Amino acid sequence: MSEKETHWATLSLLNALDSGVFTLKFLADDLVQAALDMPDDAGVELIHGVAHQQRVRALELQGQHAALSTEYTARYHSEP
Repeated sequence: MSEKETHWATLSLLNALDSGVFTLKFLADDLVQAALDMPDDAGVELIHGVAHQQRVRALELQGQHAALSTEYTARYHSEP
């Protein structure tokens, strides 16, 4: 892979990680809202558990984004 291809692939991955974080947080928020709207308590704890898992996964993706962003900056925006 050429340097230019690596550069664009890294930007694409950063964008995908960003989108993934947004999507997981949105899903978790929707799950919690659905649990609040349930007429009884059946399944609420399960839904909260799934929402928690989505938030944890979002934090993991944020960590991956931060690490890759740091590498990207060092590689493509450092002083010669």
